[in-house]
Amino acid sequence: MIETALIAAPDRADNAVFGRPLLERLMINCERAGIKRFVVAAPREDYQDVARAMGRFKNLDTVSMVESFSEILNHRNAQELGIDPSAPCVSFSGNLVFAKSQLNRILEAHASNPGLVHRELSTDHDRGGEIATGPIGEILKRGGISNGVAAPASSLLPFALNGRPEDREEAELRLAKSIREESAHKDAPMARWVDRRLSWRISYWLASHTRATPNMVTIANTMFGFACAWMFSVPNYWMRLFAAIFFLVSITIDGVDGELARLKMVESDFGGKLDVITDNVVHAAVFIGLLAGCYRVEYSRAYLYLIPLFLGGFAMCAYATWRAFKIKGEQAALWLDKVDRWSGRDFAYLLVILALVNHLEFFAWGAAFGTYVFAVMLIWITGRTESSMKAESL
Repeated sequence: MIETALIAAPDRADNAVFGRPLLERLMINCERAGIKRFVVAAPREDYQDVARAMGRFKNLDTVSMVESFSEILNHRNAQELGIDPSAPCVSFSGNLVFAKSQLNRILEAHASNPGLVHRELSTDHDRGGEIATGPIGEILKRGGISNGVAAPASSLLPFALNGRPEDREEAELRLAKSIREESAHKDAPMARWVDRRLSWRISYWLASHTRATPNMVTIANTMFGFACAWMFSVPNYWMRLFAAIFFLVSITIDGVDGELARLKMVESDFGGKLDVITDNVVHAAVFIGLLAGCYRVEYSRAYLYLIPLFLGGFAMCAYATWRAFKIKGEQAALWLDKVDRWSGRDFAYLLVILALVNHLEFFAWGAAFGTYVFAVMLIWITGRTESSMKAESL
């Protein structure tokens, strides 16, 4: 596993991309990929400027600054820095902008051939940056970016700022476009094919032109969701149709807070929990509003009985999902991605169709009983997964 990063200090280290210095963004992505040690090379007269561009990393004991990476090849210096030249590392040169998914892809390529030096050039026209992996000594002996290979043709990143006025805007646009890759493995089909194609554009605009925070987006969208719940309760065809359409819009916006957090690199446990809690509260409110609307249209007391029945199923689903997310280990990541896909919000598209044909009662009955079916299946599959993981560990 790679735990060391060698960073040739970018000459535009303090250039802000979505409000955060270029160098600090690079180091945050490394930290999230499991990097624990940083060695930054810069001329001594630039040390203070480079340190400022590191943001919260500048005073950490895990960060060392050198004038040249050649110091690492000296046995004494390597010992003082606590670095083994034969250990694997990831190195960066150029004014690089990239997302966590691109770095993970490069690190996975290294894991398949850990003894080799793998170099990848940036995707900008000048190929002005490079990310390399391999043994520290081998990378430094070979040096240079001329040995690198181009990133995959479909990749927008990594991208290097090469001094053009439009480079920063281009880098931000590429980051926003690539944000879909961060959640593609766990998005439900319609979320991946439709919602994310719209949400990244909203996230890009908010990150580029406003001071909106992810939590602001979460709260605003929660209020919008409550409005949709009220509209569903109104016994009027057009009101309920627009409620379904607006709820679909709300589902699309629901991805914006997470995307905005990733673009600005301000993710937090509080923000994640706030998003999950408000999502569930809005879903419950929408389903109750829908059942109330069905009652007011048909005046059948059965829909009033469905409300506590649905709430019981909703609570059971919450327990089943909580239990599924308690699974730990290597197999857990794949399992939790499946849970995310199964519990996705593609049902909003079905709501629009049923509202269009004026048969929302079908969804009301399906949701009331379907929650129990989903919860029981999830509990059963989670139990099988836990048993399988225990058997493998024996």
